[in-house]
Amino acid sequence: MHSFLIIGLSQFGREAARKLVRLGEEVLAIDIDMSKVDLIADEVDARQGDCLQEKVLEELSVPDFDHVIVAISEDIQTSALVTTLVKEMGAKHIICQSYDQKHSRLLSRIGADYVVCPEVDMGDRIARKFSADLLDFIPLSGDQSIAEVNIPASWVGKSLRELSVRANFGINVIGLRHPGTEYLDTNLSPDYRFSEHDTLMVIGKSEHIARALR
Repeated sequence: MHSFLIIGLSQFGREAARKLVRLGEEVLAIDIDMSKVDLIADEVDARQGDCLQEKVLEELSVPDFDHVIVAISEDIQTSALVTTLVKEMGAKHIICQSYDQKHSRLLSRIGADYVVCPEVDMGDRIARKFSADLLDFIPLSGDQSIAEVNIPASWVGKSLRELSVRANFGINVIGLRHPGTEYLDTNLSPDYRFSEHDTLMVIGKSEHIARALR
């Protein structure tokens, strides 16, 4: 069993805490926002506290944990300061969530042992797996993304109405590009039948987009 201190209960922090507990690991989570603590208190040992206060970190006994996860991406300054503080206090292994690649570089320079950027990493994973069909990928907030994709072979000759894309895949089609044109048709009829060389602009969860391309 390993011990984890999770600082920040963003969606990433909450999901990491839940998964680690299910795997039988020892987890203590903390966030300044009590409403976020309440979201997970029934599943994880969680408490309210401001980790910019050195006294709070001292009370947590940072060096006693095998891993410290700093799950703060929305506030780069806070993320950097907390990472610096836990490093100075003797954290054995620091894992940080970042907002983008610049944030990742900063965290690495100030002491993070491993940096994860969920939106970028998801985009990379999808791109590597579906590079033949994924033309463009734009991560949005949370786990939502916009992607331009080639028409899956199983969709050719079928319409949106027949495919029930939203119901079956959990994504929304927001536009279609016909072969040889730069124009994106955003007024697509639900009865239009897709051709082999059409491309679609879709929005939805990254995992749902990946499932639609299989």
